[in-house]
Amino acid sequence: MNRLLLDTNILLDCVDPSRAFHGDAMRLMAWCNGGGDMGIASSHSLNDAYYIMSRRYDEPSAREAVRVLAELVVIGPIGAEETLLAIDSNEPDFEDGLIRSCAELNDVDFIVSRDEKAFQKAKIRRVTAAEYLDTVCG
Repeated sequence: MNRLLLDTNILLDCVDPSRAFHGDAMRLMAWCNGGGDMGIASSHSLNDAYYIMSRRYDEPSAREAVRVLAELVVIGPIGAEETLLAIDSNEPDFEDGLIRSCAELNDVDFIVSRDEKAFQKAKIRRVTAAEYLDTVCG
């Protein structure tokens, strides 16, 4: 069983049917919840997903979306250790550093993200949801 850290963009793809990659994210979430692999999301990503969804829709819808996500994934904490690693990382932006540090400290096998510029120097391979489903799941 692989451990997959799902970046914020994947979580948003999952809960927002209007997003172009909704289908890929839903198939990946179904794979993780059907006994395939373990989906992990950082607490920070859930916060970001809530913020974005509340701006796009409304507060109750955003809260429900985050509730659904929290029931489908293991929540990886972002605490002092993750924050300090992120500050010192070579990621191009701090948020990506937080995701990467959460992945590294939780023994993640893949970071699932559509952000092509992020995680290029990470020890953990970045893949899109479609790439993971096509190459790893077969």
